[in-house]
Amino acid sequence: MLHCSSADPMRRRIYEMKSRGTSDAEIVNTIVREQGVVALSSPPAGSLGGLITWLMPPAVLIIGFFVYSSYVRRNRQAPQPLSTEEQAMLERFRSQIDRELDQSSDPSAGRAEPQKK
Repeated sequence: MLHCSSADPMRRRIYEMKSRGTSDAEIVNTIVREQGVVALSSPPAGSLGGLITWLMPPAVLIIGFFVYSSYVRRNRQAPQPLSTEEQAMLERFRSQIDRELDQSSDPSAGRAEPQKK
């Protein structure tokens, strides 16, 4: 686990403040007043800065999704027409598929006699 150099002095300070009877809210307010909101583990949701901090990551993801989808839509290319060779090959494959499907639907088709050795 990583060690934070400011954690130990902060713990000692909080322990001293607690032993003097300072409330949790007063401790937090004192630390925030001296070091700013960055001392908190998560930003407060009530302030404008905290609200922006919480809303920016989802907003960036949503905006990124729309930018990416518009980019993909704009750069989509129409499929190229098939050449005569490719059309012939496609037709051969389709007829082979049709033959194999017809054979598989016929229960007697496809049964081979066992070979004798």
